[in-house]
Amino acid sequence: MKTSPANIRELLGRAETKLVESGVPNARRNAEWMLCHTLGWSVLDLYMHATDAIDATHIETYWECVERRASREPLQYILGNTEFMSFPFEVQPGVFVPRPETEVLVEHAEARLRGIPLHRELSVLDLCCGSGIIGVSLARRVPNLRVTSVDISRDAVMLTRHNANINGVSTRVRVAKCDALTFMTPRAPCYTAILCNPPYIATGELAALPREVREHEPVAALDGGADGLDFYRRLIPTLAAKLQQGGFVMFEIGDTQGPAVGELLRSAGFGGVEVIQDLSGRDRVVTAREVPLNG
Repeated sequence: MKTSPANIRELLGRAETKLVESGVPNARRNAEWMLCHTLGWSVLDLYMHATDAIDATHIETYWECVERRASREPLQYILGNTEFMSFPFEVQPGVFVPRPETEVLVEHAEARLRGIPLHRELSVLDLCCGSGIIGVSLARRVPNLRVTSVDISRDAVMLTRHNANINGVSTRVRVAKCDALTFMTPRAPCYTAILCNPPYIATGELAALPREVREHEPVAALDGGADGLDFYRRLIPTLAAKLQQGGFVMFEIGDTQGPAVGELLRSAGFGGVEVIQDLSGRDRVVTAREVPLNG
C-alpha cells in the first residue's frame, strides 16, 4: 500500500477495490469480515468508528489478509474459523472447507435419530469427517449420541478433535485416522447411522471449480473419479456389515447423482431410498435404511 489510509472507511474502500479487481465474490462483505477479524470488532463497530484512524500494525496485518483473499485463498482459511449449524468450528488449510449445504444432511439425520426412543444410546459413524462438522454438530444437538469420526488425513483428524473440544462434546466424539474403506471391515461395533460427505466431483470438472476450491482445497476431498461416483461404488457394499438392524445411511451428493447413488443403495439391499433437496431445490442428500434379512 503506497500511502496509509486516512481512516477505517478509506481502508475498507481500498480493500473492496482490490478484491473486486481480483474477481472475489461479495468483495465488500469479505473486506468487512477480515477487518473485523483483524481488530476483534463487529461490523457495527466498523461503521460506528468509520472516521477513526487505524494504527500501522493493524493496517499491515489486515492488508496481508486482503492480499491472501485477492489470491483467492478461501476466506475461511484466512479467518481460521466459520459457523456451521450456528456452532463455532475452526478451519485450516489442507482440510475441506465446511459448506452450508451439508446442513441439510445434519438436519435430516437429526430428525431420524430423534425418532428413536430416547432411552436408547445412539451411535453415528461419520466417514470422511474433514473438520468434523457432521459428527460434532449432531453430538451437540442429540444428547444421547456417541459419534465415531474417521478421516485418512492427519490434519483432519486433529482438527475434528479440536472442534469436538471447543464445542464441548469431546467425551462423545471418538476420532480415528484411517482410510474409510479399511475402517469398514465387518467387525463390531455397529452403528445406528452411517453418514458421509465423500469426494463426489467428477475428475474432468475439477478444472472448472472456483479458484478458491481448485487451488487451495485438498484434491482428495473433491475428486470422485471419472463420473464422481467412485467412492459410493466402493463404500456402499460395505455398509450393511457396520449398521445396526433398522439403521440408516445418508450421503451428501452432487445435484445430478441422486438416481445413481439411490440405485447403488438398492442394489446393495437397502430399502426406503429417498433423495432430499436443499433449499435451492437441488438434490443434495440420499438416504436409505437397512432392511432385515427376514423382510
